[in-house]
Amino acid sequence: MIIPVYKNIEFIEDFYIERSLPSKGKILVTEGEGVFSYTKLGFSKNVAHEMVIPLSLKFNPSLKNKKFIKLGDLLAYKNSNYLFAPFDGYLEEINGGKLLVKHPEDVWLLSGVSGMVSKVVPSKSCLISSAGYKIKLFETSLEYLEGELKVLPNPSELIELDFMEKYIKNGTGQVIYTGDHLRRSMLEKAIEIGCEGLLCGSCDRETLVYARKNNFFVGILSGFGRIPTHEKVFELLKTFDSKYLVVQQDSKEIFISSPDITKNKNVLLKTPYVFLKKELRVVCLSYPYFGWEGIVLNIESDFVNVKIIRNKESIKVSSSDLIALA
Repeated sequence: MIIPVYKNIEFIEDFYIERSLPSKGKILVTEGEGVFSYTKLGFSKNVAHEMVIPLSLKFNPSLKNKKFIKLGDLLAYKNSNYLFAPFDGYLEEINGGKLLVKHPEDVWLLSGVSGMVSKVVPSKSCLISSAGYKIKLFETSLEYLEGELKVLPNPSELIELDFMEKYIKNGTGQVIYTGDHLRRSMLEKAIEIGCEGLLCGSCDRETLVYARKNNFFVGILSGFGRIPTHEKVFELLKTFDSKYLVVQQDSKEIFISSPDITKNKNVLLKTPYVFLKKELRVVCLSYPYFGWEGIVLNIESDFVNVKIIRNKESIKVSSSDLIALA
């Protein structure tokens, strides 16, 4: 008896990723040069922004003596209408009113992966050859993400928000794996402290829609509802805590560079089907454990006994409702 294989982790030995400046600038690396995740590839100037604070609104008095304004600060209000800063900037006086200004500044482009520069397009971009892991995402709220991975010490919903509030005061540049299930309160906190994005085992559709409305990245690893993160995926994410990760546009795949191939490479199944056997890791496709990971205990004529890894419960399912985990 054979069942199909689901490969949610894949090791890529020859992976190319393009890193581009947001506008015309200067590339500092050369072809054939070795780079690491935090290597500065080049820089360009960001675009200047200006916003007039309408005189019809009451200026926030707590900002009276402040010159530098942070993204999200309350600028002015009237009745139930509030105006928040859409970017970091400086306050300037203009015709008796206030102007929020963001001046052009250097924006540095980091490599994001370890590898070798394969090709350079002067003033624009470079192509990097790397090796590492691809982790499939079930769904995402946005198409692109990059940042430093932070894995919470325990995938428990009881401590995740408390951990965020106590230990992550500023989420700039950070992508946080939050645990098995993403709650709305956790998402709101991540947006508030400026995280680059969140990864989770599962969440409900309403939470994903909220993330899209706020232009915030959420990557779902297992599915909608309450589906735990598969054990191998969680263990791999822990291995790469504090490493840089990239989700390329339209790919729905996390890429984490791993130049030390012999240390981190796992033996993965390469065939689309595998024989059903005892102790095989599988994913259940039947209610109420759809998407949950388990281990085959034994095989009967028409049914398979499976132990669900997360809650240790033993269930009986049809072989047609199982897929093997690579």
